[in-house]
Amino acid sequence: MNLHDNLYRPALNYIKKERFTGSDTGMRFLLEKKKYEEDGREVITACVWPEPFAFDHTEEEKKEYQEFPLTEEGLNEAVAWIENRHIEYCKGFNNGY
Repeated sequence: MNLHDNLYRPALNYIKKERFTGSDTGMRFLLEKKKYEEDGREVITACVWPEPFAFDHTEEEKKEYQEFPLTEEGLNEAVAWIENRHIEYCKGFNNGY
């Protein structure tokens, strides 16, 4: 999986408006904007979880979250985090998980 390839990596403007999801080798992922009402702060929330179910149909304890600044650099960090989680997931996937 290479989210840095422009075919798979969403633009920051897309994340500001829509949820971006995908999957590869048994792992699903999500990128979306989150706004904190109490201080108005906006971040990119990244989440990964095992297949087969969609985000809304997966138990919360199976999801792993991380937040990043709502900037191009933050998006790059979020994509790198997802890719690193995918590498770790594939190690487990190849060991029979």
